[in-house]
Amino acid sequence: MTVRMLLASGTAVTVTAALALAQTPAPAEPPDFGRDVMPILETHCLRCHNTAKQEGGLLLESFDDLMKGGDTGAPIVPSDAEGSPLIRQIEGRAKPKMPPKSDLRPEEIATLRAWVAAGAKYSPARRVPLDEKVPAITQTASLLAEIPSVAFSPDGRELVAAGYKEIKRFVLAVSRSQASPSPAIAGLADQVRTVAWSPDGTLIAAGGGTPGAFGELVLVDAATGAVRFTLEGHRDYVYHAAFSPDGKRLASCGYDKLVRLWDTTTGKPTGVFREHTEAVYAVAFNGDGTLLASAAADRSIKVWDVASGVRLYTITEPTDAVLTLAFRPGTNELAAAGADKRIRVWAIDKTAATAVRNLLAHTATIIRLAFSADGERLASASTDRVVKLWDAANGKEIRVLSKQSDWAQALAFTPDGRRLAVGRYDGTLTLFDAATGKRVSEVIVAAGPGHHEVARGRQMNAAKASQE
Repeated sequence: MTVRMLLASGTAVTVTAALALAQTPAPAEPPDFGRDVMPILETHCLRCHNTAKQEGGLLLESFDDLMKGGDTGAPIVPSDAEGSPLIRQIEGRAKPKMPPKSDLRPEEIATLRAWVAAGAKYSPARRVPLDEKVPAITQTASLLAEIPSVAFSPDGRELVAAGYKEIKRFVLAVSRSQASPSPAIAGLADQVRTVAWSPDGTLIAAGGGTPGAFGELVLVDAATGAVRFTLEGHRDYVYHAAFSPDGKRLASCGYDKLVRLWDTTTGKPTGVFREHTEAVYAVAFNGDGTLLASAAADRSIKVWDVASGVRLYTITEPTDAVLTLAFRPGTNELAAAGADKRIRVWAIDKTAATAVRNLLAHTATIIRLAFSADGERLASASTDRVVKLWDAANGKEIRVLSKQSDWAQALAFTPDGRRLAVGRYDGTLTLFDAATGKRVSEVIVAAGPGHHEVARGRQMNAAKASQE
């Protein structure tokens, strides 16, 4: 039986825990809020102190929320750990104990104490350029930046593409057969991995960052190109972001194994989902925005209740990493694919996923899926350099597009479904006629002689890195 002692406050804690805390040294230097403190709050506190469930009037979604406090006042007294109610509550010396049903590790408590004692200062995420982590290599051939993501505006008049430190923009002609470049949105820290338009067309989300350093995620005013919000929280590459159908939320995911939710009107975080054990590559909202699906390298798809942040269940049918997923518009069907070369489709609700279809679709890893807005067609792209169009209702192959010059990483239908944009690893971008499969516009062409050989070397290096 565990020996207990009663502290003056009347709260019981174990002698073992008390001794461990006493023996845990404080960090050598003041902890960093974003790097050290916020992850502790997200892990232990955010489930009860978020926008959807604001217990005691206390929000813990940001530094400002923490310092503002709740119904009983501010939980932190800068430079005074002993006098800070939050510290006393997590140590079990004041009521209510926080968190109520578990204990923080001694080193976590020591970190929080040290941060408060050092003045409880805010420290924004540091943008770390890749050049600080990897020595720059002199470019010896003409080379375009890869295009990992493309998206059409809701009215179909504009196309955006993820670029290196920028979002490329193109204005489409009335026929949607030609795309003319317009000024890019610059100023991002590194390669952009994902772009998405809000349903009302006013915002563009862009995510990326520097591998192993920080995850960059911004909301850009589509009219002006100015960054409206910088969404801080991801601590590694952001792979994908998606707006909810009403545009009020943004979901994001990345190499840090996290799925995050954001309020698009304030830029504040509203939830953190932590149950994946490997990098998370894709997220998607269902048609009414009540469910969120996430796909990861841990060979699973998780389905979450958006309002509560609770994982409803996990789909474990894939036999290898799941890299892409999408809900079929107008239905409750979820399609997903990845390294096992198959496209799987399930009927999704809050209780279970029912298998609808399982297709061996490509001869190599499938890296992107995209539905047309009417839900009639599904496009798939693979590292076999093939793009296919499928009948979404029955899973029958409609056609195969002409052989791609490199991996087709980005797919998007125009809102009217007439055109399909295909962006590739070699930096080229093409518009196809979705009905005939014919090329109708070369939006970005190859950079010049030797280009593809250089791109192929980068491709092989990237593939090796992902396997490691």
